Amino acid sequence: MPRNRRPVPKQQKRDELLAAAAQLLIADGYEATSMSRLAQHAGVTPNTLYWYFRDKDELLVAVADLYLQTLLTEHASLAARSLAEQFLWLIERLRPVKHLVATVHSRVAISPAVRDWHTGFHQTFENLFERQLPGPLTTEHRAAEIAGATFALEGAITHDLDDTTTRQLCQITAEHLHRAATST
Repeated sequence: MPRNRRPVPKQQKRDELLAAAAQLLIADGYEATSMSRLAQHAGVTPNTLYWYFRDKDELLVAVADLYLQTLLTEHASLAARSLAEQFLWLIERLRPVKHLVATVHSRVAISPAVRDWHTGFHQTFENLFERQLPGPLTTEHRAAEIAGATFALEGAITHDLDDTTTRQLCQITAEHLHRAATST
């Protein structure tokens, strides 16, 4: 019997499914994006999704990781900019997907896969930004300093701050971390 469809390499199919998932998750949100709806949008059967992703949280992590890899690639060209400018860049890149950011935060307490990804995301960017400082943050206060900066940036992403306030927040946060890295 002749085949009606050409075989698609597994990675290519996974990439196609991720692109479809990203579209729906960004446009409609996590709750409105059922696996059945995603399958229909991607032109596959629901069972096909489960060949590539164990569950919806694994799919969410894969979409979030796709964004992370894009951010890391783009960030490589920003290393010469000030820390405040890098903070502003990250906020501006994540604001359009702030409901996806909020979804990740809401799923952290429920899903070990999302929690592990979220922890890795924070560690990745915290390490990138800490390398921009004139010296390491003291071990005694490092966790608190990083947490304060992270919470400030996340607040700027998920809340509707005006541009001036966002820029000031980035500047103040960067200055605080610089002071913390140079104090003895």
